[in-house]
Amino acid sequence: MTSLLLHRAVKNNALWCDAVCAAQGQRGEFTRTLWLHRQGTPPFYPDAITLTGAESAAEQEEAIAVLTRSRSGGWGIKDSYCTLDLAPQGFTVLFEAEWIGLDADDDFDEEDGGLTWKRIETAAELADWEKAWAGGETQAAPVFGEPLLHAPQIAFLAAYSGKALQGGAILNHQADVTGHSNVFAARGKHGPVRAGLVREARRLFPGEPIVGYESGDDLENALASGFTGLGSLRIWARD
Repeated sequence: MTSLLLHRAVKNNALWCDAVCAAQGQRGEFTRTLWLHRQGTPPFYPDAITLTGAESAAEQEEAIAVLTRSRSGGWGIKDSYCTLDLAPQGFTVLFEAEWIGLDADDDFDEEDGGLTWKRIETAAELADWEKAWAGGETQAAPVFGEPLLHAPQIAFLAAYSGKALQGGAILNHQADVTGHSNVFAARGKHGPVRAGLVREARRLFPGEPIVGYESGDDLENALASGFTGLGSLRIWARD
């Protein structure tokens, strides 16, 4: 079951990255072993994501070599199963993380702090949400395009205590799972925000496992609260 959930988590994440790019006007491409984007992706998003594991590593490394010769500029690769060696191509490891999953009937041991949740619906709300997600900074260009708000399988969510914004995240229901990503929270509110997010995911997309990936303290907190580790991933970068 864990390996199946891991595969769904990887596919869900690739579909989400593709949706982000499509909302900016240029969808990526899917092959048997990779999702890739030849024109350049929005900030914080990879140019390629591996969809299969060690059995395809050599094929993926060759494809990435061809891709990186076709376009100048920086590259980011999400090595979903930690099976690639891209150092000979000039890449370095940016960070490592762990895929996590929570089955539909698993308990989640965290209080939601009585937060009120709102689904973002307008371009103006999305701009405010993105600024909060970016720590109060306005990006040179928006990362998330307005078309994402009109996709029924995608939900941008904000959590409030009274009128004060306490955090938010994105839900992405594809590949028979609900992915959660871009989680942000005010100081001391990360546990309640994630707990409320789990509740919202089960309300909006009932009966589906919840997946994502985390590292560091966020990973430890998610695992302590009920998520299960599914496998490691690695982000490679090259200037």
